[in-house]
Amino acid sequence: MPENELAFRTNANKDYLRSVYDRRIIEAWGARVGHTLNYLGLPGPEMLDIVEWEPFLDRFSTIERRENEQHLLYLRANVKDLEHRLHSLYGEFDDILIKGRDEYGHAPKWPYDLVNLDFFGGFLYRDLSRPRSLAKLIENQDNHGRSFLLIISYHLRDGDFTGEKLAFLDDLSRKLSRDLKDSKRVSEPMEWYRSGQTPDAARQTLYLNAFLHDHGEAHRFHVACRPAVVYSGTGGARMIHFVTEFQHQGRAHRAVSPQSLVDVVDLGYVELRDRKFVEPVEFPRLGG
Repeated sequence: MPENELAFRTNANKDYLRSVYDRRIIEAWGARVGHTLNYLGLPGPEMLDIVEWEPFLDRFSTIERRENEQHLLYLRANVKDLEHRLHSLYGEFDDILIKGRDEYGHAPKWPYDLVNLDFFGGFLYRDLSRPRSLAKLIENQDNHGRSFLLIISYHLRDGDFTGEKLAFLDDLSRKLSRDLKDSKRVSEPMEWYRSGQTPDAARQTLYLNAFLHDHGEAHRFHVACRPAVVYSGTGGARMIHFVTEFQHQGRAHRAVSPQSLVDVVDLGYVELRDRKFVEPVEFPRLGG
């Protein structure tokens, strides 16, 4: 079986995240917004996340990039009596978000309350189309003034052929030195992230959480990031999982989240092992 298909098959770790970790957060998010949630995501033909979270969902838009998978998804929806709530799109998620329509000219039904993206390939997969598509997602939600919960999972093997993460660390160092007015306090943690001995999961956690925090605030959201969760997927594929809250702030020009950029840097990541979360490495933290 091809590696990309293995990455999408479920296993005990993914089941635990879906049915325990994510479910608790989604249930709390639904209670917070006060209504069932409109969903956009990449559920796969078995729709395991939709079936698991169905009590909290209203309508759902799904994206499939293979016609046979889209057909299987419709069959699964029919068996579960969910087809009347299903809006299916066909194509690559990045392309649909950037262009606004799928390969048949159908558009997502904005806005959404819950977005669940399970990617093969890293955040920088296909050059910079993924950061652009996520930025477009945040912008679209802002245009509708809708708060949302964003869940992202992807393969830890990242295609950073452009050196984007190292350039990001330079930019982040400048921002932190300006905000803290202490370049020495910033330099040691940033050198740790630049080191070839540092797990790339740490860099990817910092990169994506800081990206979401920055773009969310620019589009009038209070952003609350969590430590990423690293786990072993089917076939031993190393996966990383993010859950982030975006609370829209109405007419604000730019939001300033209660969670600061320093807080985001200090989040780090955890690993899921035997249904428990452990911190695998010691992180240098700006907060002391």
